Amino acid sequence: MRELHFDLLRLLDDDRRGSHASRRARRYVLSQAAETLHGLGYRGLRVRGFKGRHVDALVAEWRRQGLSDGTVKNRLAHVRWLARRIGKPGIVRRDNASYGIGRRCAT
Repeated sequence: MRELHFDLLRLLDDDRRGSHASRRARRYVLSQAAETLHGLGYRGLRVRGFKGRHVDALVAEWRRQGLSDGTVKNRLAHVRWLARRIGKPGIVRRDNASYGIGRRCAT
């Protein structure tokens, strides 16, 4: 098992907050993110070494894959949870617009 994936699973197992569905979704998305980063060439990454450039790389890859804005927003919510959990909330920008994710306009 890769280092980041292992670290994430340990973090997730230690945190019992949220419903089972929320925790399962968080586990799935963060595991996908770890695999995506590994595929992008970030080898040997640990959870404490997680930085803003990794978030930027994830968002760029998700946009390249053509994922909808809603999907990227949901994934970013899980990444924000991770950033808060490891004590680095500043590595993920607060607003989704700064990542090029548009807002839905009500008409």
